[in-house]
Amino acid sequence: MSWVTIIWSMTASACLTLAAMYLLVWCRERRSWAYLCFFVLAVGVIGVAAGEFAAMNANSPTEYGRAIRWGHFAYLFVLVGSLGFVHFYFGTGKRWLLGAALGLRLLAVVANFSTGLNLHISAIQSLQPANFLGEPVAMLGMWTPNPWVRLGQLAALAQFVYAADASLRLWRAGSRESRRRAVIVGGTLAFFILFASAQAGLVVGGALRMPIVVSFPFLAVLLAMSYELSRDVRRATQLSDDLRESEERMTLAAEAAGFGVWIWSIPRNQVWGSERWLRLLGFALDATVSFEMVMQRTHPDDRERVEHEVRRAVEDRSDYVGDYRIVLPDGTQRWVVARGRMHSGQRGKPDRMLGATIDITERKQAELEIVQQRNELAHVGRMSTMGQLAAALAHELNQPLGAILRNAEAAELFLQGHPPDLEEVRAILADIRKDDQRAGQVIDHMRTLLKRRELERTRLNVAELVDEVVPLVHPDAVSRKVRLHIEVPRNLPPVYGDRVHLQQVLLNLILNGMDAMGELPAEARRLIVRARQSDAGTVEVAVADAGQGVPAEKLARLFEPFFTTKPKGMGLGLPISSTIIQAHGGRIWAENGPVGATFFFTVPVSSEGPATRSP
Repeated sequence: MSWVTIIWSMTASACLTLAAMYLLVWCRERRSWAYLCFFVLAVGVIGVAAGEFAAMNANSPTEYGRAIRWGHFAYLFVLVGSLGFVHFYFGTGKRWLLGAALGLRLLAVVANFSTGLNLHISAIQSLQPANFLGEPVAMLGMWTPNPWVRLGQLAALAQFVYAADASLRLWRAGSRESRRRAVIVGGTLAFFILFASAQAGLVVGGALRMPIVVSFPFLAVLLAMSYELSRDVRRATQLSDDLRESEERMTLAAEAAGFGVWIWSIPRNQVWGSERWLRLLGFALDATVSFEMVMQRTHPDDRERVEHEVRRAVEDRSDYVGDYRIVLPDGTQRWVVARGRMHSGQRGKPDRMLGATIDITERKQAELEIVQQRNELAHVGRMSTMGQLAAALAHELNQPLGAILRNAEAAELFLQGHPPDLEEVRAILADIRKDDQRAGQVIDHMRTLLKRRELERTRLNVAELVDEVVPLVHPDAVSRKVRLHIEVPRNLPPVYGDRVHLQQVLLNLILNGMDAMGELPAEARRLIVRARQSDAGTVEVAVADAGQGVPAEKLARLFEPFFTTKPKGMGLGLPISSTIIQAHGGRIWAENGPVGATFFFTVPVSSEGPATRSP
């Protein structure tokens, strides 16, 4: 067997081995496109080597020209694989320059099949045998160069510029690893692109008497790339060992603290979790968990909110913190709180989220019990206050009302006289008027005692105002199985008002809305809080429930004092809310919708100037 056969066969075998190896790697890591480009480059080098071997063993000019022609076609794969590898492995090349280089090479391949025998040669008159590596091979004797070869040279120049530019940019990245890659891979590729183009040009130009040899330079490029990839594999193995050790330490610490640790790989959509986390969510210890599977374990009423907050954290590269309920396969519900932190990949894209989850079921149950006890105490306090007010009012009104009664009885006696003593009656009526005025003063005094404090107006953000109210009603909504939907844009203009009083109005409307849905099935209980800018100077807030609505004959009386539609209501909440909104210069009203009722109130948009106070 000749040396030519041995060397070119070994070249093809080495490239085939590397191609098969990295194709398998790419099949396992489909997002690592550099491995696929390496495979394409290796296949292209095999094709170029086959073309060179066929040309050296050609028996006629036609066979020689055909071998070089198909070698040019294989060289297209070489350039696509090598430049694609630089693009994905370096991540620093200019896309337009890459497109120009590949586009010119594609045009050169078209010219290779449509002009002359191939891109380099228009016609071959004769071949001349020559000695190469100790054996005779076919070389060009007399031939006519193809003028379209300049297109191939221009493509080679664009390829060199792209490889050099990407390598220089990687070098400027500053890290030692980046500079080594730039020199070994980028430098090798740029050098051998020029070498291959120059060697082929010198052979076809007659300045160099030897076969066209392009496969060897790109075999060197393949080896340089393989060296870097193997270093990556070794580094990944070391990192895997370090990560495993770190994972064991982290898991041990988390188990001791009662946390379940998890890592969400976003590109692969896989969630790794510690044993405690898997048990907490009801997964088998050997289960392969995805983000969708975690969402399926989330309570249906919390699922939309949790998924929205997690997706927003991924898009904003921000931390995620939230509490929600999970439903285990046996139907058991548990409260958990999760915290996650985003980490980006090399190109700034979301790569993974690391976090921890802890069971807070007992704490939530205690909070709900506290809320229930607080509501009961508030109810007792309200009843006690009303009793005290009633006693004080009765005591204060007892004396003038008693005097009025006695004066009325005396007037009746004087009127029975013959003739009636009108002067006495007139004096009695004056006393009755004075007692009546005194009773009125008592009532005015009690009203003054009940009058609210002065408004303390400031510039307020409506979205923040709503955000501060939602946590107050969330436990109540959970206990009543009411789903809260907040539709308040963050870019609303600030309003001018008293934070506490406006929160009191919003809180009252939300609680009223939940009361209105008490008789509905749990799945139909939905309350929406939304806000919008109704005009240039006003922001409108609406609270819509899914209840039965308000009877039309009662709709106009909702804001009258002591008028209520609730069996146990006192008729004070809405009138107080109306007073607060009117003091802010807004208005409040209610409308029946297709489902349930909607309560609206408006607040003026903030303007420059000192804060005013309500009377």
